[in-house]
Amino acid sequence: MASNLNNQNTPLLTPEMENPQIKSSSSISIPIENNEALTQFHELEDTPHGRHLGVFGVVMMIIQRIIGSGIFAVSSMIYRDVGGCTGLFFLVWIIAGYSSYAGISCFGELGSIVPRSGGMKVFLEYIYFKPKMMMSVVFNCYTLLFGSIIANVIVLGEYLLYACGYDADPNMAKIIGLIFLFFSCLTLGISTKIGVKIQNITGVLKLLLLCFISLTGLYVLIFPFSLTKIENNFHLNEFFKVKSTVTFSSFSSALLKAIFSFNGWQTTHVVMNEIKDPVQTMKIAAPLALLLINACYLLINLSYLIVIPGDELLNIDEMVGSILFEKIFGEDVGRRFLTAIVAFSVAGNIIVVLYHISRMNQEIFRSGFLPYSRFFASNAPFGAPLRSLLIPFFITAIVISIPTDANIFNYAINLESYPLQFFIGLICFGIVLIRRRDPNLNPAIKASKFDIFFMCSFCLIMFIGPLTKSNTEFAGLPNYAWLSIFILLLCVAYWYGMFIGLPKLRGYTLEVEDKVLSDGLVIKTWKKVSSDGQGYQLV
Repeated sequence: MASNLNNQNTPLLTPEMENPQIKSSSSISIPIENNEALTQFHELEDTPHGRHLGVFGVVMMIIQRIIGSGIFAVSSMIYRDVGGCTGLFFLVWIIAGYSSYAGISCFGELGSIVPRSGGMKVFLEYIYFKPKMMMSVVFNCYTLLFGSIIANVIVLGEYLLYACGYDADPNMAKIIGLIFLFFSCLTLGISTKIGVKIQNITGVLKLLLLCFISLTGLYVLIFPFSLTKIENNFHLNEFFKVKSTVTFSSFSSALLKAIFSFNGWQTTHVVMNEIKDPVQTMKIAAPLALLLINACYLLINLSYLIVIPGDELLNIDEMVGSILFEKIFGEDVGRRFLTAIVAFSVAGNIIVVLYHISRMNQEIFRSGFLPYSRFFASNAPFGAPLRSLLIPFFITAIVISIPTDANIFNYAINLESYPLQFFIGLICFGIVLIRRRDPNLNPAIKASKFDIFFMCSFCLIMFIGPLTKSNTEFAGLPNYAWLSIFILLLCVAYWYGMFIGLPKLRGYTLEVEDKVLSDGLVIKTWKKVSSDGQGYQLV
């Protein structure tokens, strides 16, 4: 049955504002003016999951979502990308850290204007409602295709093998990671409450681990060699020394890796409908979580430079965290115990990422324009998003199974991070458009002009830089920047075919209705209506 748009479970977009060939069914009312249509985004919307996340839960969610394999794996790669220059190494981390703060400030303003689940999806739909649903379709298709956790799955397997005393065999690491991914999807697909409990427990343990590693770096830095028995390899007189060539593209690649380590600050807005008093909670939880993470990251990277010689750091891939532990605490405690704890940390991150992906995918399928939307949006049979978790599982499994000698982990990081910066830039620029569209709008959280300018400029640079990067680093794989653009263009082609080309070619219009599923979730159903008035369901 169709529902009225004034109901709290309204669809995220109004058909009339999306496409002149899309008509609303007689069973739902559609505002004529775009400004009226946009007001639906300002209303709070509840879901069958209920509001159960407070300040502590959101802080733990951000910490869990951000801290995964990144800080324990990419630092050595960043050091290599910046030519072994300590000054540039810290500059990369400072820029990435500030971008997370500026980004969450911008997203905070949009979240106070549009307090709904969906995150970037809803923000883009609210800002760019023209032309004719293009942004909605492109971003949703992109999210489904890039919504995988390839890098974390690989690192989890490698760290578990290393902790058990084995060499990190790539194939065995992938198998172990996929087994864990399967059971994680199954767990979250049966009960979301189990996922939240695991998230809170592992979030606390992960924060304790970060503090421990950070204090270890200070211990080596402050106390003399006679006490620590560890040589200090951090020398201020070599702070600006460049050991190998640094290019614009390699510096951009380093930034993408650092951004990957902070990726996740934006995802709390995906579950806004599950946060108690979302605006006030986000004002407290988001800055607090980022402050803790930035401080720990700074000290951990300092630990790498102090403990591991620069020449050795240049030749390490994603096992840099484990090597740090082994050098400080020896093989038994360092290599086995602490490496196992890092693996546990990555495992917790995988669970949190899956939690967010499942919610994001549900929001996408609620829009109804993709095949089998009703099936994947449903919470059946366990009252949890099991079906929407099938997509990230199979995409991750397929990509990991590609036979290549290139570093899949490194490639996956760049492939996941690159197009994300494009959409984040569009969203941050959208704040300028919103302020011009409605000068009287007074959000509870307001981003500074400098933060908006910084994010727009930063995302533009990150979009242009990798386009010039050579493909020698990833032999046998396409340039990740051009591949991302090609996929985005395919998404545009899908939008044009469904909403513009085919309706004109075959002489029909599109009609949309709201459908309420058995669990109370509201989705859209699209119909083709031919010239004789006979309609049939499209997706």
